Amino acid sequence: MVRIKAVFLIWIGFVQFSCEKKVPQVVSSNINVMAELWVDETKTYLPDTGEWTNRVEVADINGDNMLDLLFANGGDYSEPGALEFSRIFINKGPEKRFEEITTQVFMESKYYARVIKVRDINKDSIPDMIVGTTFQTQSQLYIGLGNGYFQNVTSTQFPEIKSSIGDLEIGDIDDDGDLDIVLADWGSGSNMDNSGGKTMLWLNDGKGNFQDVTKNQMPNILIQFSWDLEFIDFDNDFDLDIAISCKRCGTSRLFENDGKGFYKNIRAIPAYTNNYEFEVMDVNNDGFLDLVTVNDGAIVQEKAYSRREHIFLNDNGKKFIDATKENWPDSENVGEDDNNITFLDYDSDGDPDFLISSLTGEDRLLVNNGKGQFKLVQPVLKGDPTPLTLSMVLGDINNDKKLDIIMGQGEGKEGIEERIFIAKNINPDTAPPVISHHQISKNDDFGTVTIKARIHDNKSPNMPQDWSTVDLILNEESTPIPMTWYGENLWKVVFPYTINAGNAKICATDYCGNKSCIRVNI
Repeated sequence: MVRIKAVFLIWIGFVQFSCEKKVPQVVSSNINVMAELWVDETKTYLPDTGEWTNRVEVADINGDNMLDLLFANGGDYSEPGALEFSRIFINKGPEKRFEEITTQVFMESKYYARVIKVRDINKDSIPDMIVGTTFQTQSQLYIGLGNGYFQNVTSTQFPEIKSSIGDLEIGDIDDDGDLDIVLADWGSGSNMDNSGGKTMLWLNDGKGNFQDVTKNQMPNILIQFSWDLEFIDFDNDFDLDIAISCKRCGTSRLFENDGKGFYKNIRAIPAYTNNYEFEVMDVNNDGFLDLVTVNDGAIVQEKAYSRREHIFLNDNGKKFIDATKENWPDSENVGEDDNNITFLDYDSDGDPDFLISSLTGEDRLLVNNGKGQFKLVQPVLKGDPTPLTLSMVLGDINNDKKLDIIMGQGEGKEGIEERIFIAKNINPDTAPPVISHHQISKNDDFGTVTIKARIHDNKSPNMPQDWSTVDLILNEESTPIPMTWYGENLWKVVFPYTINAGNAKICATDYCGNKSCIRVNI
């Protein structure tokens, strides 16, 4: 396989749902039941697929309160290969085949697409789509028109830059109320032996027009072959820092935000090479975000392509501590050629568990004991083997209040068909959302109060479809004021401080109807 050879060189809109409340139950540990937590129903939902899929995005792109699927396709491992259509499928309801609208959106355009992200970037309450492309090509911006229709505005609203984008994230990095883009660039030439590329920053003018400010606002550091970057408020100051994975570097990187969108490199992450991905979550419930990393651990079974993973615990916003040995011992951290992680609270016990996808081994579940220590559970999937999994995302595609698994497969000639596993022997979500901490600031010049909070549902990434409402309630008589997501798990709201706020609270209700509230003293 390509990677085995290479190793040796090596919106914001809310989706409204209701949910039947159920008492949490312990899922049986019987191996036959555990092996059927998720059941392969690809043939029910998807037509034939066979492209090299790098990432999957799950979002409601046509406003019908059902989750649609977007597959970022094209490009080989370390050389361009064939251009391919990224494919888009519209959800038609439970146990019905998705409708493909690829040509409706992309017409005849094919890309080396590494990543697709869906968010409302021009604040018209319609989801837009950003396609990050590799091998020195132009990434693309599609503005949503509604009902699943998009317009390509790349030539007028995106920087004219040919690059090799390994990943991108969307968030308000300069606190001006609109969503900006940070992009991991591999640089020109072979991603396996070039000198790398600078992590880019494109600022939004509020209308979806983007300007490249990389030169003045980002560290002058080349990252060699980054598969993933993540926004993370590392120091709990409510701005978006950036964790950047690196496969060909001696260490991955953490860029710290000064609050206005200017970044500096800080030495906070333990130095390991061959990192494919970070995933961000507070795994031990101490109020600081931790990192789980992929494929940057020790080689196992004398196979250079199979490596263990890491857990880095956040030490009060000062540095990350390698807690792998204590929190994820070798007996549970089996190591394969793994690719990505997605968090969920699969057993509704209020702590984050995670699924890990693998190219060479079995996709598997790690269960949290509540203290950030993880136990391996496998098998958890019923169906044919799932080799070549490059991307795994979660979404309730049949509206039964259980998270289903959607996989993107790649890095091969055969067995790269996408997969859908429907949740069966897990219970609907009954755990309340997490409101971990908040910040209040006043601006006397404008007469406003800003409240920011970290709010999540023990799931990654944090998506609009995860929520029914996230509000600030100032008093018993007032109308709730919706809070706005601005990246990672961060939300904010701005209001005049002349409003009576004697009994204020932040309340978050997830799409399944579970609710949390905290009091805020304004």
